[in-house]
Amino acid sequence: MTGAVGNLVFLAVMASFCAVGLLLYVRSLKSSDSLRRRLGRLASGEGDALMNMADGSQSDSNVAKVLAESGLGWSMGMFVSRVAMAVAVGFLLGVMIGSGFLAFMFSLVGVLAMWIVVRSARARRLAQCDEQMPQALEIMALALRAGHALPKALELAATETPAPLCYELRRAGDEHALGRPMPEVLVAFGERLPGCEAVNTFVVAVLVLQETGGNLIAVLDRIVDASRTRASYRARLRALTAEGRQSAKLLACLPGAFAVLAMMSDPTYADMLLHDPGGRVITLLAGGLWLCGILWTRRLVKPLS
Repeated sequence: MTGAVGNLVFLAVMASFCAVGLLLYVRSLKSSDSLRRRLGRLASGEGDALMNMADGSQSDSNVAKVLAESGLGWSMGMFVSRVAMAVAVGFLLGVMIGSGFLAFMFSLVGVLAMWIVVRSARARRLAQCDEQMPQALEIMALALRAGHALPKALELAATETPAPLCYELRRAGDEHALGRPMPEVLVAFGERLPGCEAVNTFVVAVLVLQETGGNLIAVLDRIVDASRTRASYRARLRALTAEGRQSAKLLACLPGAFAVLAMMSDPTYADMLLHDPGGRVITLLAGGLWLCGILWTRRLVKPLS
């Protein structure tokens, strides 16, 4: 009884510290955002500000690059603070259960969960940009047929294309308006959207045509046709692999669901696995094999790129 009361007191103190820290952090964010608005440096939406250009002032680390590509609007400090909060929540859950081993494991799960959130947001945003690029290319082709130059065509496409691609197109147009050469603008545009085949094809085509000459409108039409054919193929592929993907998700959830149900029916069921040294080794091995199985089944239902 005394141990339970001590745990509750500890959790209450930790929760109070977390609440105070979160409040102070939110206030600091509000004050910094207010200052940026007064200086005219706050980006609207996902990517209107040119302050994020790779001019050496922004971190070139892979984590910062993934955060920028995710479209979440998180800085490195915001990401670290969220990871710290996830670690604290996992640690508190482990303490509530009464196992230091679980507290450590839940803390690792919190770190992995935040990274998965960022990677998933990045994948969704890049997929949306790849789907929206054919529409933007059609608008640019129409603008070129009307006699506009490529920079003006980019601006028109940014106006008519939905988010999130419109932010990248607008940023490219703004960079060129500020004096950056068009080849550098296009290269940076492609680097901000890695894995988008339509974007990469467009960038390469424009760069080649600027050196050799040619009919850019015809090339854009071909890129649009190829992109729509590729999108149709991917839709068919997702339909054919839907059953396998759902089966993989079900198999991934079964071990965790069984563990929760077993512990609810018999609280002493997992005592040996959590408190005995040999049981902890078995738990780690089982968790590693479970993760390997998830990665393997995901690889089986994922097409080759």
